[in-house]
Amino acid sequence: MEFKLLAAYDNYVLANMALGLLQENNIECHLKDEYVVTIDPLLNPAVGGIKLMVAINEFEKAATIVKEAENNYLKEYTCNFCHTNNLIVEEKVDAPTTFWGVLKNKILYGQSTLYSKKYRCQNCKSLLNNLPIQQEN
Repeated sequence: MEFKLLAAYDNYVLANMALGLLQENNIECHLKDEYVVTIDPLLNPAVGGIKLMVAINEFEKAATIVKEAENNYLKEYTCNFCHTNNLIVEEKVDAPTTFWGVLKNKILYGQSTLYSKKYRCQNCKSLLNNLPIQQEN
């Protein structure tokens, strides 16, 4: 069976939460490079994080499930700065097409294509690199 990369995580807990969510929905998936990053977090940039791999024939369904779960969480998440529930996802893919661009990314980051995901509050414009698990009041 062939697998395709759905997401990459630098956090063991988030990777396993996403894996568990997909497995609960009977999606064939596994984590790649989980142990490398867990044992030595400094190797995270070199291997590209913990990769959530999904069976190609179930990729669209898995992407929908993960996106829906993230959107539901964002609706309930309160911004740390202005205390509103108004966060959006900002995703950026740096996939250079030139030889020099690919080489630069390979040398500096260990991979040719870079992906980043951040969260911005639409109310106060603050930017969060990741969403911590919100504590109940």
